Formats: sequence, structure tokens, C-alpha cells
Amino acid sequence: MIPIGRGQRELIIGDRSTGKTAIAIDAILAQRGTGVVCVYAAIGQDKASTAEVINLLKRNDAMDYTVVVVSGADSPPGQQYLAPYAACTIGEYFMHQGRHVLVVYDDLTKHADAYRRVSLLLGRPPAREAYPADVFYLHARLLERATKLHDRLGGGSLTALPIATTQAGHISAYIPTNLISITDGQIYLDTRLFNAGLRPAIDVGLSVSRVGGKAQSGILRRVAGDLKLLYAQLHELETFTRFGAELETETRVRLERGRRLREALKQPRLKPWRVGHEIALFFAIRSGRLDAVPVEDVPAVLDALCRRLDLVDSDLLARLERDDELDEQSAERLTQACAAVVREFGGLKP
Repeated sequence: MIPIGRGQRELIIGDRSTGKTAIAIDAILAQRGTGVVCVYAAIGQDKASTAEVINLLKRNDAMDYTVVVVSGADSPPGQQYLAPYAACTIGEYFMHQGRHVLVVYDDLTKHADAYRRVSLLLGRPPAREAYPADVFYLHARLLERATKLHDRLGGGSLTALPIATTQAGHISAYIPTNLISITDGQIYLDTRLFNAGLRPAIDVGLSVSRVGGKAQSGILRRVAGDLKLLYAQLHELETFTRFGAELETETRVRLERGRRLREALKQPRLKPWRVGHEIALFFAIRSGRLDAVPVEDVPAVLDALCRRLDLVDSDLLARLERDDELDEQSAERLTQACAAVVREFGGLKP
């Protein structure tokens, strides 16, 4: 829904405890077996949170390809200031060897606070919100290091996932707006959605990737289509129905399909999906194969579809991830797989 390409800088932003780090950790876990080197920079985090992240990476066999740079909340401000640059340097070492690298900066709000303390101690004049005037340059020179090298330079890449914390959803604060203007898009996490059980709590209206479909495979771009627009319209359509408004047949179909899409996009932590599974999910929703499935049963049906692709149609799954276009044969087999799962699931219902 929000594509991220190699060499891109995608900001993850939201209030405290809305799942920002969880998305970044899932991104790291999704790189298992791909040859991508991951660097996680914990900046100003408490020891318990950092230890939990490291334990999650160890339990999921991600430390084999992950470097963790830690400058905790009890570290001197100067150390916290240097931590993301150290992480970037490690990433660039592998990038110049022709490797692909993913760097997570968690988080740059605390980094800016550490730099503010250092600057005030040095007697530099404060500017807006007491930050030094060059705080924009501070993050720009860090995030501008994210790039995809030309083949003659080795073809390596460094992708950055900076994290920023907002207060009471104030996305237009000084540091968040600075970071938004530097990065190629943002994933905004909403506290209201998180508390409503929609996790990851991504607000599709405020989340964007300026690279867009160019970072996606052709099949995924085709099957995803206008689903982001459908999801964005869902709240508005539900508001109409709440007041008893009459909806046209086509609008009601979009409403019911949007509800199923919302259920499909609920994802447990530490379980990133394969690209082939994502393609199958979007295909099933967009083609209307799940329109007859009760909304509460959608996650179970999609899990069954993924298991079928893993065990029965593994060659189809490999083709979906390898090819750039969805040919008629693959579309027909995917349709048959969806129909078989829905039929089997329906037969198991009392």
C-alpha cells in the first residue's frame, strides 16, 4: 500500500506507543534470506526497550544480518548525537561493497533533543523551540546519505527508515515538518486507530510514498490498484451509513469490500508477509472473491489461502514473486485457489 524502494528515505511518524518501532522491526525481519544488511540505531532509548528489540531480533534469527548501534537514554548527549552517524557509516561500508543496506534510526526526535542540549551547553544561540538554527542541516546531511549507487560504483544501496515521535498527533511540529521535507514520504500512525484495534495503525490519508508504484513489482502494482483510495473512502462511507443514508448498489459494494480490506490489513507483530502472499491478498479483495465471506472471517480465510499457496501452489507463489506481469494462466490459478479456500472454509462452518 505504501511502497518503499531501495535508496529511499521513508519517515515513520506518530505518537508514543503506536507501533513505530514494530513496523521497523518487521521491515528488518522481512529481509531474512534476501542478502540485505540491516542496521538498527537506538538513539536515546531506555535500556529495557533496546534489550527487548535485541531479544526479538535474536529469537527471529535476524542478528545474523543485523548490526545494532546503541546510545541509550543514560548516555552523554554527545554520544546520542553521534550514534545515527555511526550507524550510517556502518551501512555505507557495506553499500560500497555492493550490498543492499536498510538503516533504522530510532528515533530522530531524541537525536534532535540531544543536539539541542549539546548546542546550548556550547553557548550557541537557540532558535525555534530552543533548537539550534542548523538542526535541519543536522538531519539533512544524515538522510541524504541514503541512495542507490550506479552499477559502475558497485550497485549497492542504503535505505533509511527514520522514526519521529509526535505529541498529541501534532504532525506539524518543528522537527516532524523538517523530517517530512527531507524524506521521500511518511508512514503516519494514528493513536485513535491503534486504540480501535487497527494495527498497524497506519492513516492512509496522511501516509504517502513519493516513489509510489515505481518501487513495486508490476503484478503488485496492478492488483493493488485503487485499493488505497478505497481504504481512504471507507471512513466516509461508514459515516453515511451511520446516519441511515441510502447507498447505491455500487457504493454499498465498495463499502463492504473496504471493510474486508481493513480486516485483511490487520497484521500481527513479527509476521511480515511474503510479496506473493500480498499479491494473493490484494487479488482476492479487488476481484470480489471475498465479498461473500463474513467480515470477521476474512483473516482466517486469507491465512488459509497463504497456507495453500505455500503447500499446494508453491510454483504459483514463486511465479507471482518472479514475474512482472500477471498472465491469464496465473490469474486463473489464483482465482481457483481463492474459490477453493472460500468453498472449503464455508464447508467447515456450522
